[in-house]
Amino acid sequence: MDKEMRKRPIFGISRHRMGIDGKGVTTLVAFMGCPLHCKYCINAQCHDSIYEEDHSLRKGVQMLSSKELYDIVKKDNIYFQATGGGVCFGGGEPTMNADFIIEFAKLIPKGWKLTLETSLKCSCKTIESLAPYVAEWIVDIKDTNKSIYEKYTGVSSEIIQQLCYIKELVQVDTIIVKVPHIPHFNTEEDVEHSIEILKGIGITHIKEITYMEHITHINK
Repeated sequence: MDKEMRKRPIFGISRHRMGIDGKGVTTLVAFMGCPLHCKYCINAQCHDSIYEEDHSLRKGVQMLSSKELYDIVKKDNIYFQATGGGVCFGGGEPTMNADFIIEFAKLIPKGWKLTLETSLKCSCKTIESLAPYVAEWIVDIKDTNKSIYEKYTGVSSEIIQQLCYIKELVQVDTIIVKVPHIPHFNTEEDVEHSIEILKGIGITHIKEITYMEHITHINK
């Protein structure tokens, strides 16, 4: 495949993150693009066009190959090695760029940890392809109630099926599941019910979070 074809749009590279994206010092790499259209999305720009009207790249967006990304983030190798950290891929939805992530994983030194912040809105085949390379999965499930999930994200939910599948491929202690309190969409009882379901399927690392209410304008 031509190298230009392997380049992907990235709208953020955030260095020196500690205790946010798993253990150790991490660099967060945020991809453009997401199959969800969440009402309170904090990175709604991931849905914007990557090009301006004059066909130049939109401000803040970089088109990078896996090698070019590696050359940017490797400056923090000493921090990654010393703390057990590495690179966290988010977005947007990082699983849309599974081939890029796998290519990147083959470039990095031993000792770097790769983490995904994901909704797991992807195929089982994608999860299977990423499993050998990802050390930690941070999964935001929105809600296990399919009606709530669809109202909030605009798409259907297969999150429990996906979590059950990923548990067959990786150690369960490498999966952190976020269960959000979503204003006007779910209740305390909904959150408690989601946690019960997660425990029932064997998820052990569960973290409650709270979304901030705001209006998101997304270009579908």
